Amino acid sequence: MGNIPAKIKWRAPEHEYHEKGPEWFWVLGIITLAMILAAVILSNFLFAVLAALSGFCIALYGARRPRAVEFELTPRGIMTWGKIHDYDSISHFWIEYDPPHKKELILEIKKKMAPHLVIMLGDADPELVREYLIQYLREKKITESFAASMARLLKF
Repeated sequence: MGNIPAKIKWRAPEHEYHEKGPEWFWVLGIITLAMILAAVILSNFLFAVLAALSGFCIALYGARRPRAVEFELTPRGIMTWGKIHDYDSISHFWIEYDPPHKKELILEIKKKMAPHLVIMLGDADPELVREYLIQYLREKKITESFAASMARLLKF
């Protein structure tokens, strides 16, 4: 192991971004309209409104480019989006490194509602991040969740 700094800081997009062409939005529109039509046929107008709002929100979120976020590893924990995650609140970590497609730090959080936190590594050195975190956390392979796999497949 080399010389490990006291802190590691980097900037990266808040999430992976996939360019969406007009076809993506057409498919979303067709699915949304089909759900609205099914809701109207079943006389479930509340679901029709919910489907319309959902389609609109997904289109807005899908068109938005990710912001650049600052991340920091410190002796206290991992700073993300201005919030510190103490090492005690994290079970283990895994670095998914498959350039140029994936360069992510995945944390297994000790929460039932949101057990995984995925942090893009941007221009951070994955080996240095690994060496730093191994001082505080256990390294264990974390597989991508079904929801994350579907989001990646749908280019979301």
